[in-house]
Amino acid sequence: MKVFVAICVLISLASADYVVKNRNDMLAYRDECVKELAIPVDLVEKYQKWEYPNDTKTQCYLKCVFTKWGLFDVQTGFNVENIHQQLVGSHADHDDSFHGSLAQCVDKNEQGSNACEWAYRGATCLLKEHLSQIQKSLAPKA
Repeated sequence: MKVFVAICVLISLASADYVVKNRNDMLAYRDECVKELAIPVDLVEKYQKWEYPNDTKTQCYLKCVFTKWGLFDVQTGFNVENIHQQLVGSHADHDDSFHGSLAQCVDKNEQGSNACEWAYRGATCLLKEHLSQIQKSLAPKA
C-alpha cells in the first residue's frame, strides 16, 4: 500500500510541475523551431493556417514545438496529463472523458518510428480531434 501511495504522489508531483503556456510562448516556440530547422516560408504559411503536410520538415517541426512546450519527449512520447492541463488549465480532471480522448491520439511508438514521425502522428491526431480546444487555449487573452 505504501508503494501505491508513493507512486500516486510522484504522479501528482510530475503533473503539478507543468506550467500552462500562453500564446506568446507558442509564437516564440514556433519562431525558434522555424529557425532551428530552416523551415521554408511556404510551409510556415501553411502552419499559420493550422495545415501540417506529411513531410519530414513538418514532422520535425511539430516534434520541435511539442518538445519545447513540454508536451512531447523523444524517449517517452506525449505526456497526456500535460496536454490536458495545457488545454483546460490547472483544474484538469485526468479521469474525465476528454482526458481519454486525448490519450487515444498518442501511442508508445510500437511502430518504431523516428521521433519526428512519432510526434507528427500524435500531433496531427490531436489537431484533428481537438483543434477548437487547442485554438481556444491559445487565443489572445482580453
